Amino acid sequence: MHAHREAMIPNFHHVTREISGVWFKGVVVIGSSLDHFLRDNGSPEDLFLRGVRLLKSSRSTSNAMVHLHSASPETIAEEVFVKQFRFKNTLHSLKPFFRRHGAQVTWRISWYLLQHGIPVPEPVGYLLKQRGPFCLDGYFFSKAVPGCTNLGALAVDEEHLRKRLGPGSLTETLASDIASLHNCGVIHGDLKWTNILVHVERNELWFVDLDSAKLRGGPPGPAHVARDLARFVLNGLEVGVDDSIINRFLDEYAGNRDLNRQSIDESLQRVLTKLRKRHQRKRERE
Repeated sequence: MHAHREAMIPNFHHVTREISGVWFKGVVVIGSSLDHFLRDNGSPEDLFLRGVRLLKSSRSTSNAMVHLHSASPETIAEEVFVKQFRFKNTLHSLKPFFRRHGAQVTWRISWYLLQHGIPVPEPVGYLLKQRGPFCLDGYFFSKAVPGCTNLGALAVDEEHLRKRLGPGSLTETLASDIASLHNCGVIHGDLKWTNILVHVERNELWFVDLDSAKLRGGPPGPAHVARDLARFVLNGLEVGVDDSIINRFLDEYAGNRDLNRQSIDESLQRVLTKLRKRHQRKRERE
């Protein structure tokens, strides 16, 4: 399945063009709805000034679904996902000079994962707004994934969740896809349930929110994946997932990676303990 998916994805260097304007720079997939939108002098800032379907928002980021329209009669308006990385302060605006911006990280990791057959929404471009040496805002765009919700939203319906997580179903898919993510050398960095999309009917997954992801030189060992697994496991326990399901997930994950379950547990438990204490302190402050 992964090999077939990988064979269908072109090398992004062959299908993209660079954007280098007065205010914005970045990369866009040629012929995409974003490409047509920008050729018609569309601005990503304008997208958030009109009707958007806001998914979540914080001081630093906003996630939304937007319709990209074009003046070209051959181009149909398409709904795409956009993540806006907001300007925080002057020091924060200089970070892209020393390391990749979150929009660039998401773009790079998304293409890498697609090339390796790992399910992520197909990226269509990223843009950085600059004024002199300062990076004010960043935008990452990807194709919408129809018929899906995030795994955290699925957990709200406990009966439906238990049915989906039963033997031979979604738990095995989660273990297989997370193992494949790690086997190709990627640490997600924020592997919460809300950062995994799942089809509402089929057991198909997509990883999202990859701006904290890191690409290693090879498949990471148990110690390096412990934080990813601990965050995922703790999220599951907090929404009421049964211990037996968590154990089955970890067994399947270890098998998919040809790792010893005990070695995974040793690293995982240390991180879980720290995360639990941190979550407890946060609840006490609230």
